Amino acid sequence: MNKKLNKYVNDIIAIAGANNVSWDVGADMFLANAKNVGIEGAEHYPGADHLDWKAVAEELAPLTPEAQADMLTTYCADYRAHMSAVISARRANDYDKAVEVMTRE
Repeated sequence: MNKKLNKYVNDIIAIAGANNVSWDVGADMFLANAKNVGIEGAEHYPGADHLDWKAVAEELAPLTPEAQADMLTTYCADYRAHMSAVISARRANDYDKAVEVMTRE
């Protein structure tokens, strides 16, 4: 269970919203941004442009297909399990609480 993506729940949701896709597709886009950092002409999805993508990529490393699959599986399961609490926290503009919900063990 690789929970590295979970702390980026707000950024993932922001990417999903900016690109008019579901939250799970937003998670894929988030990982693509991290993987594509520094690659000229590579796709970059807007919505979390305040992030230092190089630092994010280093934090998520290694971005192997296996590690990515594990991060996505874990993130999706945790988001489904805590969706109501995350949405409630975000509606209250308590973005720290949304992260807390997603990162607790």
